[in-house]
Amino acid sequence: MGILSVENLNKSFGKLHVLKNVSFTLETGEILGFIGPNGSGKSTTMKCIANLVFPESGKVEIAGHDLYKERSQALSHLSALIEAPGLYFNLTGIENLKVFASLRQIPRKRLEEVIEFTGLGHALKKKAGAYSMGMKQRLALAVAILPKPTFLILDEPFNGLDPQGVFELRSMIKGLAREGCGILFSSHQLIEMEKISSRNIFIKDGEIVSQEKAQADVAVLSYKLYVDRQEQDLAMLSKLKTEGLLQDFLAGESELLISLSDITHCTRVITTILADGRELRGIVPQTANIENLYSHIYEKEVL
Repeated sequence: MGILSVENLNKSFGKLHVLKNVSFTLETGEILGFIGPNGSGKSTTMKCIANLVFPESGKVEIAGHDLYKERSQALSHLSALIEAPGLYFNLTGIENLKVFASLRQIPRKRLEEVIEFTGLGHALKKKAGAYSMGMKQRLALAVAILPKPTFLILDEPFNGLDPQGVFELRSMIKGLAREGCGILFSSHQLIEMEKISSRNIFIKDGEIVSQEKAQADVAVLSYKLYVDRQEQDLAMLSKLKTEGLLQDFLAGESELLISLSDITHCTRVITTILADGRELRGIVPQTANIENLYSHIYEKEVL
């Protein structure tokens, strides 16, 4: 069952068309990674879903409720942590939790569960303004999950966390999903996204990019060749890259990992590598991971 449906969102700021027919869905209990460089439209999309920014056209449904026709019902299912943590920095951590619990009429038992969830211990008695970025992130996430949302938006939740904090937050996010919460989150930490996400969507220049097409492209463009290495290999591969035939390469003891800049270059590149009677013992198309997908989709931005 879907917890979120986004259809053909369009948003402009002046003459700048920021979102262009953005459409995607999120299932109950799914963790959906939302990927893109700064300025691609991620935060604007999330703000439209949270009803903080208003699109010119499009439709958003949360738990079956139209956000623009049944605002209260739709938003009752949603909690969001977008950009900076929205805390009262002149209040202590525990006072922040109590204020938000009072606003949402949260039972005391649930408040106690969330206090435990924060892992902040005695630090909850200190003013939030004195917290490190990681501590603020923990407290803000605790505020977000107070009402037991069925849909949660997290924008860069790993900011400011040390490795232990990242590990604990990853476990928390997976636990929330197991309890049936659908989670949409963005992060520039691609490896963490690969560890957490059920699936990922990519946005580029305000448009959703088909991950299936990107995966197919990367698989077609990247190969591992099993050959006997020769001294001139690095110079030869560097020349192919300079000529624009290769996007990148990596040379191991008995294999060459190559990424073509275009599938039409495949025959010429392999012929060049196998010149002088060299034997090719194997060729394996490479499975696309999140880093080479990102590199392929945002090649111009990366360069």
